[in-house]
Amino acid sequence: MNLTRRTLLAALSGAACLTATPALAGGVARQTLLEVCRARGIRHGTARDHGPGNGDALLDRLIERECDVLVAENGGKWGLLQPADGHFEWERFDASLDHARRIGARPVWHTILWQQESMPSYMRLPTGRMAELGMSDPAYFAPDGTLAPENHWRRFTDHVAAVRARYGDAFYRVDVANEVFYWETELSHPGQQDRHGFRKGIWWATASGAEGPEWLDPFFHHARKAFPSAKLVINEFGIELAEGWQRRKRDYFLRWLTAAVRRGVPIDGVGLQSHLIAGKPYDREGMRAFLKAVDRLGLPVHVTELDADERLLPASWSRADKDAYLAGMVEEYLRDVARLSTLAEVTWWGLRSDLNFISRLRPDLDARPTPYDPAGQPVPLYEAAVRALSAKPRGV
Repeated sequence: MNLTRRTLLAALSGAACLTATPALAGGVARQTLLEVCRARGIRHGTARDHGPGNGDALLDRLIERECDVLVAENGGKWGLLQPADGHFEWERFDASLDHARRIGARPVWHTILWQQESMPSYMRLPTGRMAELGMSDPAYFAPDGTLAPENHWRRFTDHVAAVRARYGDAFYRVDVANEVFYWETELSHPGQQDRHGFRKGIWWATASGAEGPEWLDPFFHHARKAFPSAKLVINEFGIELAEGWQRRKRDYFLRWLTAAVRRGVPIDGVGLQSHLIAGKPYDREGMRAFLKAVDRLGLPVHVTELDADERLLPASWSRADKDAYLAGMVEEYLRDVARLSTLAEVTWWGLRSDLNFISRLRPDLDARPTPYDPAGQPVPLYEAAVRALSAKPRGV
């Protein structure tokens, strides 16, 4: 990749000048992102893992200052929440909801349906059915897997009922389906994707996904009955870049959304994970068209897992150069989303950079994928988000 300082300056040419990030004692920015978001009627949040040994007073102070949405990063995922059929382990999820209540934030349930990630072995398909189902990814199967068309609905509804019984209708957002779309074509990956763009995963296989794109509808209808006040969201990643696979995925996603709205599926918003990748081309025109189309459908946008991945930037760049590039990238993206959609929420995948998965994967980088550094100091990414979200909304 041939990224130079000239490339950096060109990438930032349309963004406002980056300034030193103002801070107060204790390492917090002068104007909080929460205040900026509230001024335009949107929510601001973060994911936070409340697992054993994850106590962090500094992080909790930042969250209290900055967030009115709190996502249970891991506590709501099936594998940790119900690791054996009928056996629930509530500690992580309880801690997340207790934290949200304590600071006056709204909790988020992430996530109910996931095609294979964070699913325990009993919730996978029997290994012996791989050839019969025409599915080529072994991650969907387990020798002791027992998920089947005969039991998938009971397991789904029992799982939802248990969460509803414990927490009531408390959630701001429920990610009903997460990462259900693939990214290539049925011809190029016949064992992994259907002609509507869906992954051939565990829920697709057991809920008759082969019969058509309506297979997801009943899950949303049931979630609406269980959580009438929650924003029911379908959450996806990988649609922002000017690369063929992301453009294809974006098209699959929009076609399904359009048809689902026409069918009356109770979807309250589109979740864009927004894991932005520095050093790859942002498809600004394609994303603008997508955001406008989603807005015409009457669907608000939830930015659900925002971060900036610097792993492809040249190692020779200084920390300041990397920060400037990341800030410009995030500012451009958030400006587009804020101007061209009905933006409901901006949530980061970890408010403090050292807790994001990119930092865990590459501790050598001193990566800054999210708005605060490990010491609780705001980084240039913070002020970039402030500028983007302070811009006048449409029609003002």
